[in-house]
Amino acid sequence: MVNVGDQRKCPECATIGSVVWVSKDNKSMGVQCRRSHGETTRPEFKYGATAVHSTKTRKNLVFITAVG
Repeated sequence: MVNVGDQRKCPECATIGSVVWVSKDNKSMGVQCRRSHGETTRPEFKYGATAVHSTKTRKNLVFITAVG
């Protein structure tokens, strides 16, 4: 059983993060990581179909993962 405040590994960088959200059915959880992670690529582009990766990073991102 997972509770808010528990320590879990970040799915992106495998460092220790904390659980900040648990679904009602206990099948998914939100893990907040304190390290910097790259921003995701936006799927919608105004001109052309070429994906441009962002170089921006953000701290304290929350990743939604399955409880396992």
